[in-house]
Amino acid sequence: MTQKQRRSSRAVQAREAAREKAARFVQQEEERLRIAGEAILLQEEIDDFDEETQRRVAKLREERDAQLVEKRQKFDALVVEMLDTEIPAQQVAERLGISVSQVRTAKRNFDQAVAALAESSAEESTGTESPDAAAEPVGDTAETTTSDAAAAPPTEATASAATYNFPPPGGPVTLPAQDGSPENAQAH
Repeated sequence: MTQKQRRSSRAVQAREAAREKAARFVQQEEERLRIAGEAILLQEEIDDFDEETQRRVAKLREERDAQLVEKRQKFDALVVEMLDTEIPAQQVAERLGISVSQVRTAKRNFDQAVAALAESSAEESTGTESPDAAAEPVGDTAETTTSDAAAAPPTEATASAATYNFPPPGGPVTLPAQDGSPENAQAH
């Protein structure tokens, strides 16, 4: 073998090695592009899933908060209902398994809810009615409609029920009397 032949065989081998490396590089580059494409798509799916999950969690929190407010209002009404049976706050606390301060807080929350309802009812009755409707006396007419019957204060049978029925907007607001409360003191 001559030196020229050796060079040409080395050059051929070098070119083949270079082609193999180039082919491997192209194959690896295609694999990297495939992996990167799948990763980008998966990252977008993760982001979409995360956004949807956050939206669902926010909705569940809103529902939970609304239900908790409703249940707390019912609990406060039951505490006040028990106070209306003329037992001291200490006994109410013992019977319900809560502290006296929680009884007082429930009473205060209930009173605030009733006052807010009365205020909103007063605002609605003065702000949204037509002048002709405001001139008509409420409850003094001989005709009784179903809305008048619904606006009637709860009877003893309904007041002792597990839920407290607030009067409809524009209806009469009655507050439960408590021993030593300002409403009771004014009645004497």
